[in-house]
Amino acid sequence: MNENTGNTAPKVFEIIDGNTLMAQEFEPLQFAVEKILPHGVFILAGSGKIGKSWLSLDLCVNVATGGKLWEFSSEQGDVLYLALEDNYPRLQDRLNKIKAAAVDISRLKLTTGSFGINSGLIEQAHNHLAAYPDTKLIIIDTLERVRDTEFDKNIYACDYRDMTLLREITNRHKLTLLLVHHTRKLKDDDPLNTLSGSMGLVGSVDGVFVLEKDTRTGQDAKLTIANRDTEGFCFKLRFDPDNCKWVFMGNYDAMAEKKAEQSEKDEWLFLLVDDWLKDEWTGTATELCSALKEIDPDAEIAPNTITKKLEDNGFFKENNIIVKRDRDSKNRAITIARLPDETGQTEQTE
Repeated sequence: MNENTGNTAPKVFEIIDGNTLMAQEFEPLQFAVEKILPHGVFILAGSGKIGKSWLSLDLCVNVATGGKLWEFSSEQGDVLYLALEDNYPRLQDRLNKIKAAAVDISRLKLTTGSFGINSGLIEQAHNHLAAYPDTKLIIIDTLERVRDTEFDKNIYACDYRDMTLLREITNRHKLTLLLVHHTRKLKDDDPLNTLSGSMGLVGSVDGVFVLEKDTRTGQDAKLTIANRDTEGFCFKLRFDPDNCKWVFMGNYDAMAEKKAEQSEKDEWLFLLVDDWLKDEWTGTATELCSALKEIDPDAEIAPNTITKKLEDNGFFKENNIIVKRDRDSKNRAITIARLPDETGQTEQTE
């Protein structure tokens, strides 16, 4: 039962009607880096030692100098980089490696220490921005280094609370706050589900950047960008060890990549069978899988799919190999045979 007593004002919603809303003129969305990184709170996530800090530092230099990150222009302004897992000698070395000494980076401000979210970081940020009001970008590397609030059993609530506190910075100042964060070891088809912590992180920020390498020791990676107020992006990147920068290789097409990956797997299977087959072989799909695995331990393919793959390919037809199935047999035997060539030979040339 809601009763108003004394001078307490009734609790009502602050509303606006549709016509009034449509008549309002709002400032257009501003960007630190055009198209991909607007003002607001964002997360850059990836596994440990994948190269998040190299990308962060490159981003800092481009905004501080008004340069380009790949094909995207930056809005020049002051930058604050909280390199909380580094020291100044290492930062100097990294700036040298990305050739930052060749340009004027006086607008890039760096620090290796700060208070925590709940113990002074927000005040530090406001004081810094009062001294440098033209700041366009703040990067905190890493988020875990500034999380000093006590965690209760509700991880989602804790994550959302910390992001809300950090948002006080972008609520008072027109800039981009990028939080470098880690991903979990578990794989997921949706990169946003790989962030360490709860979905409270994803739900409370304006966008998420997820950097994933194809292989741990490789140089190729995929950068997925999911922003609230811009279109999504998925880029193919390659790390250049000579300049310690991520190089743009084009847009990532998930379907095309899956088809190419499957085509590569199929080609490997066909070549393996071609190399193994001498004249003619008959047996079950299970026996065929076992035979192939004996000559290549990495030959992982299920018996229920191998027959169809062998029948549907054009590689065998081009190389005078036929695949037949005895559907009347209880064992459903498969026969793979080489057809005679023009010389009458069927044996595979050694």
